[in-house]
Amino acid sequence: MNKIIWINLLLVLNLSAEYTQKVKVPSMTFAVAEDKNIMVMQRNCQWCHSYGYILNQGKQPKEFWHKVVIKMREVYKAPITPHDEKEIVRYLYTHYGKD
Repeated sequence: MNKIIWINLLLVLNLSAEYTQKVKVPSMTFAVAEDKNIMVMQRNCQWCHSYGYILNQGKQPKEFWHKVVIKMREVYKAPITPHDEKEIVRYLYTHYGKD
């Protein structure tokens, strides 16, 4: 039991040590198509994830994008209005869709 206490104490002390080196956090940007609906995308999608998440889905059919938007609203509680839903699906399918 004493051994466990000492190990935990050492771990806590190690975690509470001050980090004095400068750390540069990398920044990743993703080139996305810009059109009149980009504001709808920024207003509804970028709060939770980057455009990289969208781009990683690859080219998808319109039905796929519609299901994704519905899932974001119903499962993850994204505040997407019915009007914005249509615009988001239109944007995603126009730029990242396939037939």
